[in-house]
Amino acid sequence: MSATQAWGRYVDILPAQQQQLIAKQPICWLPWATLESRGSHLPRGVAGYIAEAVAEGAARRVGGILYPLLWWDSNDNVELFRQVVATRLAAIAAQGFQAAIVIGLPATTMIDLALINIAEAAWSHHQLLTLAISPLELVDETMQDHGALWETSLLLAMHPELVDLSQLASDDGRNVRDVASPSLGNHALTLAIDRLAKAVQDVYTRRNVAAIIALYQQRRARYDRSAL
Repeated sequence: MSATQAWGRYVDILPAQQQQLIAKQPICWLPWATLESRGSHLPRGVAGYIAEAVAEGAARRVGGILYPLLWWDSNDNVELFRQVVATRLAAIAAQGFQAAIVIGLPATTMIDLALINIAEAAWSHHQLLTLAISPLELVDETMQDHGALWETSLLLAMHPELVDLSQLASDDGRNVRDVASPSLGNHALTLAIDRLAKAVQDVYTRRNVAAIIALYQQRRARYDRSAL
């Protein structure tokens, strides 16, 4: 796999360019995020910045078309979310895409389960290979720490002007103020992009539906155990 593949942002390309990119690599990248507070030191859009950066980095490696970030309000209902994403995926399949990477961090179990169901339906109804995944899931899910060390470091690496560590108390129990750094953020971002790119390349080239099914089964099983 070369370091850079043919890719483009959906909002920047002409219709003819879109068709050329789909012909070369029919993969669609769909970052999304919930608007929510993740600490007094971070903006409400931090989850979106992370999802979009990982999606773009992987798209540059694998190829395809990067759709604009879909913002979601945490107060909106799950059924509406399901309808919006399912409609988007149906339209994507109709345009000739063969794979869709839906990347974002679900704020609730219900949203994640809805995403899994949507992804499975997209394959069943449209033969659209759909991977619904969170940005750091293939690295370490505990790094998705709701505004603690890793998420703060990621934003320090990408948009340091948006982070205000002085808003944290000096005795903050998570020790974010003293440990978070751009270097940690860059390390996490590189790992996330590399692993997602390799996973998508494998899933797409081998049509490895079994790997996606196994991932979804693991997530469902984790939720079942936590409900006990």
